[in-house]
Amino acid sequence: MGVNYPFGSVDTQTIAAATTTAALTISEQETIVTTETMTGNVTINLTVSAEVRAGAKLHLKATTNGSETVTFGTAIEAPVITGSAGKTVCQSFFYNGTNFYPCGAKIQVD
Repeated sequence: MGVNYPFGSVDTQTIAAATTTAALTISEQETIVTTETMTGNVTINLTVSAEVRAGAKLHLKATTNGSETVTFGTAIEAPVITGSAGKTVCQSFFYNGTNFYPCGAKIQVD
């Protein structure tokens, strides 16, 4: 069962550790994307459903094994995130009706 948010459920998606390109479909106003502990670089490409409205939020929590990178591709405009060994970073994004953009700088949480 998903988490209820004021305008619907929160979608949760996981990117596998060895995935090199993750193709994710965004269909809710609030989405949480988590990586397993990354063992290689990851590129995230988004397909955004027509039902997603401007103002939608995407939250990313990425854990790296070393200095792996998260590169953003389709429908997300953001700088590359470079990890540190065994560390987790979080970053949130908002949707302007076309692309997701970062709300601020990434934060290392451990």
